[in-house]
Amino acid sequence: MPKAIDTEDVELLKMIAEGTTHFGPVQDEPSDSPTWVGRVERLRRLRGQGLIRMPEPEQPGDPPSYPGGVGPCELTFPGREIVEQSTA
Repeated sequence: MPKAIDTEDVELLKMIAEGTTHFGPVQDEPSDSPTWVGRVERLRRLRGQGLIRMPEPEQPGDPPSYPGGVGPCELTFPGREIVEQSTA
């Protein structure tokens, strides 16, 4: 389990706990926008910390572009513990 987790990470974990399993860029936002790129990197980091399960996003094109969507995502037991601690 990570030593410190920031508020944005906790909010993403809560979204997953509440049933959001797929993520994508905001409508009319390109898939390489800084906001979307940041969210994908944050989800990858949560996966790397063992807090969520998530397949590696497909990156279509030649050369590959940034993914147009990520998921399905689900919490692991440590991820659930963080959500529970944040709402206690």
